[in-house]
Amino acid sequence: MAQVSSHLGFHDLIGRWKARWGIGRMSYLVPPGLYAIGRPTGSDQVVVTANYKMSFDIVRHQLAGRNVWLLVLETHGINVWCAAGKGTFGTEELVHRLEMTGLARIVTHRRLLLPILGAPGVAAHQVAQRTGFSIVYATIRASDLPRFLDNGQVTTPDMGELTFSTYERLVLVPVEVMHSLAPTASSSSACFSAAPFSAAPPAVYRQQSPTLGQHWPA
Repeated sequence: MAQVSSHLGFHDLIGRWKARWGIGRMSYLVPPGLYAIGRPTGSDQVVVTANYKMSFDIVRHQLAGRNVWLLVLETHGINVWCAAGKGTFGTEELVHRLEMTGLARIVTHRRLLLPILGAPGVAAHQVAQRTGFSIVYATIRASDLPRFLDNGQVTTPDMGELTFSTYERLVLVPVEVMHSLAPTASSSSACFSAAPFSAAPPAVYRQQSPTLGQHWPA
């Protein structure tokens, strides 16, 4: 397993800026596998994310000062939400990655913390049956992870709300500009740019899940 810092350096920030403008976007990813943040032991939490580097960076940065395992799935550089819809952030890849990393031999518990937006791609009961690991859908935003962990792993209502603020829309302006300059681009490229937010209504959408902050029944 690899040790990874929660600090984002100059190259990380430049890489994020370039990805926002679609520069090298299709190769902006990290190798899938198990990463250690801090000095985690067998009893520490396991957070699951996609191998889109921007997602990876945001999650590890939010886990600063903690001892956590970060399990990264092979989503081919697609963010969690889109990858869940495509099935790459899904049951088979999760089971495969658990087997490849030997996580069951590393941690003493059998609990995985997944992003709520990854729920459509993962059949949690199948993961439990095949691996013994139960799934907890934690939060929508990585920025809420620290509060979730400090709150006894309880998802509060606001942690399950998907917002579309002005700032969140403005962040997508660069990639929308680049798409407008390339009208022949495939519509599937939206999943590589997190563009679903651009079509969202100016409101707050409540992500419905019966298991927010709870173990999915096996």
